[in-house]
Amino acid sequence: DLRMQSGKRGVSRGLALIVLLALAACAKRLDGQDRLVASEPAITAIDRSWPEVDLNVIVLDKSGAPQKIDEQAFQLFEDRAERPLSFPASADSPVSLALLIDASGSTYKRKPEIVSAVTAILHALPADSEVMAASFSDKAYIEFPFIPVSKVDVSFMDRVPAAGPTALYDGVAATEEYFVANAKYPRRALVVLSDGENNASQIRTGIAYGLMERPGAPMVYACALSKPSFFQTQVKLGAVYMNYLAKRGGGLTFNLDPDPAAAAAQIVATIRSQQVLQFTAADPAHDGKEHKLEVRLPVKDVRIYGLPAYFAPAS
Repeated sequence: DLRMQSGKRGVSRGLALIVLLALAACAKRLDGQDRLVASEPAITAIDRSWPEVDLNVIVLDKSGAPQKIDEQAFQLFEDRAERPLSFPASADSPVSLALLIDASGSTYKRKPEIVSAVTAILHALPADSEVMAASFSDKAYIEFPFIPVSKVDVSFMDRVPAAGPTALYDGVAATEEYFVANAKYPRRALVVLSDGENNASQIRTGIAYGLMERPGAPMVYACALSKPSFFQTQVKLGAVYMNYLAKRGGGLTFNLDPDPAAAAAQIVATIRSQQVLQFTAADPAHDGKEHKLEVRLPVKDVRIYGLPAYFAPAS
């Protein structure tokens, strides 16, 4: 598989993200020096629960409204074989959430709307949820590690610039790597706020997508930022990238325009509706193989979202 080959090449390069984050936990933060560069993960994080796999799913009706489904109605198939299910997260239980924020020059006029959306999302999360934040411009940065949502100070956005080129997939890879190694709750979500432009990533898209499809990965919500441009092809391409990012992460795309607060409310309503289907992998080997997933419901006129596949941890 081309994605797996790319992933295996990628894990041998770059900085050790986990080491950086461990240093961050004990380092004294200084003004202007509190953003950790995390360009390329060199350690492949493994979810602590393996071979138990938690699959986050959402169910929408024909109008796009999130639906709460009786857990016992779900069927999950791994490589076409049905797997027994358990359900580790109750309704409206805490969420592990990552915010990944585009801090490149193409978003410099959109910062007020981004701050508005981030604030609205944080204020509407379930009680006791945990949040981390990362950003990207020419490099990816960890703004802060997982902390209780009640302790997040939105003023962290003041140190997030809006300048330079865009390393979207470096940001996705660094965030996914940290998330899988450190998230606490079964309900998991990653919100990416970006115009979808990518012109500076060192990581191949295949590596980033591979990191999004493994046990412990969060459901991805792509929150697209429109931008005025004479190059409409570039704008459309950015939208395509955001849509595909959400699809590969099992989630949905939202548009920040024309109402950032309304978009944030939609995102949080969807996150709060996430249900977790837990199963034991049929093959517990650490072999990096891809396993197809399918979720079924005996309900008509609904759409089910979740990861279409996962890669087993590599040895």
